[in-house]
Amino acid sequence: MLLGCTPKLPSCVSKADKSPSKNDKPIKTKAASQVLIGIDGSSSILGHSEATDDSDWRNLLQAVNLSTSTQGLSSKVFRIGGAKAQDLGSASVTQAADPCFFKGCGNYPSVASGLQTLWDVQTEVGSTPLRLLVSDLEVNQSDISSLIGGIRKDLLRGATAGILALKLPFRGKVFNSEAVNIFTGSLNRPLYLLATGRPDQVKSLLSDIQMNMEQKGVSTQEFSILDSKSSIQTLKIRFASVIPPGKGSEGVPLYLENTNFSPGNNADYKFVRLDRGATGIVVATAINSSGGTTRRKNGLVRLERIPITPSDTSDLGGVRLKNISIEGANVRMEIEIPSSAPSGLLRATIPRGSLPEQWWLEWDRSEIKSARDREKTEGLLHFLTTLSKQIASQKPSTPAAELCVAYKHN
Repeated sequence: MLLGCTPKLPSCVSKADKSPSKNDKPIKTKAASQVLIGIDGSSSILGHSEATDDSDWRNLLQAVNLSTSTQGLSSKVFRIGGAKAQDLGSASVTQAADPCFFKGCGNYPSVASGLQTLWDVQTEVGSTPLRLLVSDLEVNQSDISSLIGGIRKDLLRGATAGILALKLPFRGKVFNSEAVNIFTGSLNRPLYLLATGRPDQVKSLLSDIQMNMEQKGVSTQEFSILDSKSSIQTLKIRFASVIPPGKGSEGVPLYLENTNFSPGNNADYKFVRLDRGATGIVVATAINSSGGTTRRKNGLVRLERIPITPSDTSDLGGVRLKNISIEGANVRMEIEIPSSAPSGLLRATIPRGSLPEQWWLEWDRSEIKSARDREKTEGLLHFLTTLSKQIASQKPSTPAAELCVAYKHN
């Protein structure tokens, strides 16, 4: 009886971003019979064709050819870059084994980064276009707006996106998005196969290419189907602790806004008491793990204070997110809470599409700190989360993660 009367805190998990409507029904189109294949012709790919051992690059081109055939698809190949995709007709993609393809010699004029031109190519009416781009996904000045804008046109026609990431031998110059040479020599560089189209066709084509590359001995691979995350249930808080350890207590009732609240009656929240010397809290969706890949917040998380009563403040009072770590399905956040911040409720939300997979963080290059950073891709995290959000916005969805905590200064 008494437990049933214990007051409840405001709901933690938000409702769907929008109400379902007639326009939210899946767009039904026939499967594409043709795949439009774009090979990035910019000089940043040249090092794969001039690697000391270029067999992996050749194997990749052969795998694309083979998988296209075994999927029962005809293909049309384009050299991507400049203002317009260069139509190579039904020629095999293996012509990209020729270094001239990237140097800008012979029948191949010099091009810069114009990846969006693959999505400018017109396709058959009545089907969701199936497109496959082979690129390092590094665009000039990290400006992804044109590429996202081009892909969005297909998303509105019922397409989703998938990406197969590989690291292949490379020999030559590596540049950043400002065309500054950051490395010259031999290393393994990321290369990506970005596909858009009907979900079943995207997954089938990329899975087949991945299998063919594994059989060729290429083991450094990652694979994401961006649409699949839209059906995952919202991640909730499962763990909370004080920073530094020993400067507070977890799982204790708290007296907030003249009311006693019990953790046993508010399952979506974790309760933390902060003693003198506490600087913040750790919250997580699974276990208390310090592993995974950690980054500064990077705009992934929305932090807000939930008022308990109409008179309660919504001002964060200096509370801020310090960093976020991703380890598989576990999301871990460190939140700084100054002693001057008012006690109350905090909600940390990651919108649908903004929750990165661990490898997106691991393969993203934000700066050069070590030799390993040369084997990463500048702007990858920003591109994949932006594209994932665009896909998620096509239908109603709850947040990807929503973590709520009640805290009080002792």
